[in-house]
Amino acid sequence: MHHSKLDMGRAWTQATGMVGANRDLVSVLAGVFLFLPLFVLLIALLGSGIDFGPEGAEPDPQKIAGQINALLLANWWALLLVGVGQICASIAILALLGDPGRPTVREVLARLPRLLLPVFGTQLVVGVLTQLPSLLAGLLPELAEAAASLVILPVTLYLTVKFSLAIAVIVLAGQRNPIEAMRRSWQLTKANSFRLFAFFAMLVFLGLVIGLILSLVVGLVFAALGDRVALFGNAAFYALMLTVFYTLAYALTVAIYRQLSQSPADRDADLFE
Repeated sequence: MHHSKLDMGRAWTQATGMVGANRDLVSVLAGVFLFLPLFVLLIALLGSGIDFGPEGAEPDPQKIAGQINALLLANWWALLLVGVGQICASIAILALLGDPGRPTVREVLARLPRLLLPVFGTQLVVGVLTQLPSLLAGLLPELAEAAASLVILPVTLYLTVKFSLAIAVIVLAGQRNPIEAMRRSWQLTKANSFRLFAFFAMLVFLGLVIGLILSLVVGLVFAALGDRVALFGNAAFYALMLTVFYTLAYALTVAIYRQLSQSPADRDADLFE
């Protein structure tokens, strides 16, 4: 069986071209399903505050982790809102950018009810499988767990890459069975797993570097305007950064799926018209 070779430069060009050609509709969908839920969650978390201990003292990682977990539990409703929004955004943006029929926002939203459960089920199964190595390692003795950790991360990353196109298979290929969607994703990524990992790792690294630099500058500006402005300003900034990241990730998923599934070339051209 012949497997297409991923052209990473072409995937990036197509992804940014799709977003640019549909920026108004993409902005609406990303704003409703990603930015607003993320903004609400970040306001709830940033407004709660975390005690890092006395000034100049070494922070206690376990104490900080406990505070973060408590904040997340206390704001479960905001986490649920973000989770539902992320699922809706993945369906809507993938359908908008990947359907050659150029659906309207209303047509895209009409697909949500019948795709919510298949996408949620797929994300759940993929999440369990990718975290299974870590869960199993936690049952081992301390020394064995430390040795297993050297294998856990590569396995987790490998599984994440292999199932990265499962949601695209559901939304764009009409597959409703999560297991079949994951199997198809495994097939499509064959012979391209390392290239996909390198591509995703590079994008995440660049995103983190750019985000860190911008957050330092923006944080200083907001801090000078007062605590209340800093709270809302930082929440809006981080929500925007995450929204852009997710949106580009969905667009890249469409571009990669189209390449590896050997979609007709004229469909790619249509996206830029």
